[in-house]
Amino acid sequence: MVRGSAAVDDEGASPFPPRYMTLVLLCIFVVGMSAGSVLSGAGLGLLSTSESEFEATVDNEVGTNQFILIEVDEGDNDEEVMVEHILHVFTFAASDRGGLITWDFGDGFTATGSTTNHSFAEPGVYTVQVSESRADEVTTSTLIITVNLESEAEVDNMECVCAPTAKDTLIPLSQHQGQSQIEGFVMVEHDGSSESCSLRNPLQECHVRVIMQKLSGGDVVEESVLFDDTFRSNEQVIDFVFEDVQLGQGERLQLRLETDQIRDWHKPTAEWTTSAPVMV
Repeated sequence: MVRGSAAVDDEGASPFPPRYMTLVLLCIFVVGMSAGSVLSGAGLGLLSTSESEFEATVDNEVGTNQFILIEVDEGDNDEEVMVEHILHVFTFAASDRGGLITWDFGDGFTATGSTTNHSFAEPGVYTVQVSESRADEVTTSTLIITVNLESEAEVDNMECVCAPTAKDTLIPLSQHQGQSQIEGFVMVEHDGSSESCSLRNPLQECHVRVIMQKLSGGDVVEESVLFDDTFRSNEQVIDFVFEDVQLGQGERLQLRLETDQIRDWHKPTAEWTTSAPVMV
């Protein structure tokens, strides 16, 4: 009798031995756990990363403008005045988070964008405000900017009040409203058109008078003499410091230079600094 083997084909039975199934399920479990850890870590990282704050910066909070004045006289006592203003350039930057960024520099000028440059025409202390607009949210930040002023002047020669071409010399110091400090010097030099100061006799010594004047609406309302004397050198320097100078609208400060000697022709120059005026 020949016995044949019968094939068993039970529905739902696994084609793999149980030990292989166990190994496969273990691999799937390990891979699943690893992927879950990665996704979970990524998710935790996203949740823990807070959005950066809105910030504004400037390359330098203090800057200095320059004022240069030169008078040119071609011999007819009709001076040509040349003035140059050199303004400090500030570079501003704000966080770029995709919103609209607007700058208000506090001097009547505005700008847009995450970075911008700006100069202030007048010395002073300015509050710069920058705003970021996103959806229904507006975020602001402020910066305090200080602008000082350095000035220099080369003005035409003085001539004695007793001369036919008598004239004095005026040097404009400040017309900026607010309270500030002004410090500098004025220098007169013999220009060689007459006898050297060092060679003159005592009755003809070189002479200069330096007067500080405060004006309001064109009228002198205050003055003080800083120097009034003769000298026997070809160069005379007069230093000055004016503290807590308070100027209002229409007021200005100037130096007035005079000489009593008919033979004096000196070419005055001056340099001075003005601290940022503060409104008090």
